[in-house]
Amino acid sequence: MAQQIIYVASGDVSVYESQVLELLAYYQKKGVKVFLLQGYMNDNQRNSIEYKLSKYSIPVYWVKSYSVYPIFQCQAIVQFYHGLIKIPNYKESTIHIRSEYNGFLFKKLLCKYNLNIPLLIDIRGVVFEEIKYKMGRSMGLRKWLFMIQKNYLRRCYQFLFSEDNMPICISSVSNKINEYIQNHYPNCRYKLYFHPNIAGKHFVYDELKRVSIRAKYGIAKNEVLAICATGGNSLWQQDFRVIKHLLNLGIKVINLSRNDYGISDCITTTVPFAEMPDMLSAADIAVLWREDDFINQSASPSKFSEFASMGLYVIHNGTVQVATDYIQFSNNGCIVKNAGDISVSIIDTVKLLNRVESIKSGKSAFGVEAIGISYLNCLGF
Repeated sequence: MAQQIIYVASGDVSVYESQVLELLAYYQKKGVKVFLLQGYMNDNQRNSIEYKLSKYSIPVYWVKSYSVYPIFQCQAIVQFYHGLIKIPNYKESTIHIRSEYNGFLFKKLLCKYNLNIPLLIDIRGVVFEEIKYKMGRSMGLRKWLFMIQKNYLRRCYQFLFSEDNMPICISSVSNKINEYIQNHYPNCRYKLYFHPNIAGKHFVYDELKRVSIRAKYGIAKNEVLAICATGGNSLWQQDFRVIKHLLNLGIKVINLSRNDYGISDCITTTVPFAEMPDMLSAADIAVLWREDDFINQSASPSKFSEFASMGLYVIHNGTVQVATDYIQFSNNGCIVKNAGDISVSIIDTVKLLNRVESIKSGKSAFGVEAIGISYLNCLGF
């Protein structure tokens, strides 16, 4: 049985620390030797990743990474191979790979260099469908480039999910993605697992911060406060559609966004990511409101994991399967199709909730300990 894990990642993302580094630190805490094979596209990206890594003791092997186009495929595979063979005892490792495209490259690598190393391919979203979504909303050269990526990814998926006996298993951030694989690639025989996005360890409820934040914004102790985190650039984030109705019910709203959406009665502001736990400590309710399409249905929003781990009551429109399933299981929220379906009785419901128990429930579903041990079981440790 493999005694070490090589984790493969490319690029820098906003959730890099919570989804990658904290997970690897957990592996180390459990006595597993860990190496990070990290791709970067330019020096600025590498510098950003190095800054985040400086807080951890994780050995890193750097490789050049490339955009998702067929012209770069061979170079990407060679880069990964040259990085891989530098890692001690790499043939006796299990490789945990972030993203299906990196998984495709590593499957090609195993075939090209005749290696028999177990892979866990961690799918964070169906990139093929995301490219289709973007292509449908683009014009000119941008649309043409998306078309190239779409056609290329179609071939990548056909190879990745083809029928074979290679030592590969798949983990997805939602069961919706696993269903997608089963429906579109019925010959795929790999084991499919489910691991949602992790809530970062710094998302810890703080009563003192609750008091100070509410005092800062003039929220009385007996008033119910909702958070709408609409700061993202994604077109499918629709939290702002609920704000007016919540205000009409007598619920205070902090809109974490640069856009006030023409609503004057709510508090519109932005805070650094490091201060988000303070804001969530102050709140009682969080809103997750998205477009109803496959991209959202199959997503695992990090902010939902954070809401749940902070014990918030989540108002959701049933468009994200991970959120819907958790709310129905835990009763720490409600599912409504329209903002107008939210009734004033929600105020009493929220006031009766046991936040300590809600936090325990959220941590058991989205905390790094719960998800980390499940990953280790999948990896054979």
